[in-house]
Amino acid sequence: MASFRYTLRVRFNECDPQNVAFNANYLTYIDIAITDLYRQHFGAPYAEVMSSSGVDVVVAEAKLKFLAPARFDDQIEVAITVERLGDTSMEVSALISGDGKELVVGELRYVFVDIESWKKTPIPDRIRATMAEFGPG
Repeated sequence: MASFRYTLRVRFNECDPQNVAFNANYLTYIDIAITDLYRQHFGAPYAEVMSSSGVDVVVAEAKLKFLAPARFDDQIEVAITVERLGDTSMEVSALISGDGKELVVGELRYVFVDIESWKKTPIPDRIRATMAEFGPG
């Protein structure tokens, strides 16, 4: 199973008074990684890829399990794996790690929607093909 990997540093403004990355920021880290996946593998920014396909995605479900904290200036890696591609939805797992430790495990379900009606719509073929590269092989 191939995963897309993205590395970043925890910034000071992302930390709480205990110098730990605030819990909501982990969803942002996952979003940043997925956005970069689109940029790197479609050769265009996320918004351009989606609008040219007539779709967007909405997060329908998100679950995070916190195992260890990330702290200010830690370098962390977000590994994204596509677990399932349905007709109109995609389920991904995210593993955030740092310093050789698993920090957060996430599960997200995205639903593809038509950009005009905001109703569920099938995953476009070119997006499906690329996302399949990061799924069970």
